[in-house]
Amino acid sequence: MKEKVEIVIEPNHHYVKSHKNGAEFTSVSFNARRYGSASPCDNNQEIEDCIKHQSEWIKREGDIPIIKDLRIKQTTLW
Repeated sequence: MKEKVEIVIEPNHHYVKSHKNGAEFTSVSFNARRYGSASPCDNNQEIEDCIKHQSEWIKREGDIPIIKDLRIKQTTLW
């Protein structure tokens, strides 16, 4: 069954202090009915690779990947 599955790119997460000294990372995640994944990404290349991997996974399951990028600020026109 084809369902839309959002891949969410969310910045401003931090590792615990004991891992990478608490550095900031961007989370790339998705959650479908029967499967899901979340990955910490430290740079743009890791983000792109993760999106590609997760998109392929969603398509293999017969669903439709949708990208929701929270790094982009939404503005209104009024």
